[in-house]
Amino acid sequence: MIEQQIRTWNVLDESVLDLFRKYDRKLFVPSKYQGIAFADLEIPINANASMLAPKVEAKIIDSLELNKKMKALHIGTGSGFFAALLASHVKELYTVDIDSEFIAHAQQLLKKNKLNNVKYIVSNGFNGYYQEAPYDLIVFTASHVKEPPGLREQLNIDGQLFIFEGDQSLQHAKVIKRLSDSEYSAQTMFEASIPQLIESWEPNKFLF
Repeated sequence: MIEQQIRTWNVLDESVLDLFRKYDRKLFVPSKYQGIAFADLEIPINANASMLAPKVEAKIIDSLELNKKMKALHIGTGSGFFAALLASHVKELYTVDIDSEFIAHAQQLLKKNKLNNVKYIVSNGFNGYYQEAPYDLIVFTASHVKEPPGLREQLNIDGQLFIFEGDQSLQHAKVIKRLSDSEYSAQTMFEASIPQLIESWEPNKFLF
């Protein structure tokens, strides 16, 4: 079922499909929703947050140029499932969420899956996480109405920023690439409708 769903979004790369076979999505889903873990919908993980549909997660991975030398930043840890997908493709991943319970849950599951290249941060990631910048990749798995200032400046040269931009009804998924100190390119990859990022002003906490 999940392969058919992903392929309908023109994700044909077998390495992307293999990730969904490798990691058991049901382990990342609240127990009452495990029966629909692979359904084509967003699954609530608390009152304010949801897991993205599998086809959207796959399309994000498919939209990026990834390699094992990358230092990556992921904003919106949530269930931890997308963090697992991303950690499999990069050298080092910083995953950030304002919810400490999400971070603790993700840390437990990713370590269980032997993903030991991840650092977990409890923080407001609305403007990225400049404390560990620069990055080769920044990925948001929640949307912004408009790209916040200062995000793209946290990229290395040739680094990529993936962001959903738009109002609550529809967003454009964009990849912004840093070409030089002052030059950037931007490409719209697809359209989706996903939850907006929640802002918070909780103090930063860094977990290993």
